[in-house]
Amino acid sequence: MHTLMLAWSYAMLGSLVTLTLSIMKFSTVVTKTLLIVLLSAFTSSVFAKGNFRTFNVVLLQPEAVLTKRVPDVGTLASYIKELEQALAASIEPVPSMEVAGGFVVVGIKPGSKSTAWLDFRSGISPRTQNILKNAVSSVKPPSYSGLVLFALKVGINGGAQSIELSPAPAEWKIAADKLGRTVEVETLVETMWTD
Repeated sequence: MHTLMLAWSYAMLGSLVTLTLSIMKFSTVVTKTLLIVLLSAFTSSVFAKGNFRTFNVVLLQPEAVLTKRVPDVGTLASYIKELEQALAASIEPVPSMEVAGGFVVVGIKPGSKSTAWLDFRSGISPRTQNILKNAVSSVKPPSYSGLVLFALKVGINGGAQSIELSPAPAEWKIAADKLGRTVEVETLVETMWTD
């Protein structure tokens, strides 16, 4: 029964992606809203396990940037689905007493390179941090023409949804302090992620 529901969800995702792509030509304001709704609805309905749950997807760049760099929403949705499967599978070995909610922030660079940053305000162990980052690096990202940034708002082992609207990983705060000025997220990430 679970397999049938997943197959139905994937079929619905394909229909929603087609609908979203058609509407994209109609209005860019509608585009961003539908992309967020599409990704959030898909992730929260399909990827909820007892020990891992995705609450929603947070896009971290302006709409104009994402529209240029992500020509096919379906490819990004498929990548996010694979990420969630890898993250959910990786959480299995984590002790159930470690309960947390927060963000898994993902960056994709040209050449199909990816990296992850974590923002769990309640804190998670170094072991859990490594498990989550390794899960992200185990999934091959799509190839885009420029940097793409998004975050998965997740809960592990029953952790509650973060009240924060967007992530602020500790590494980002340190890098921003070193710059000594306020910069956009993309600029900040580009100064940090140089490989």
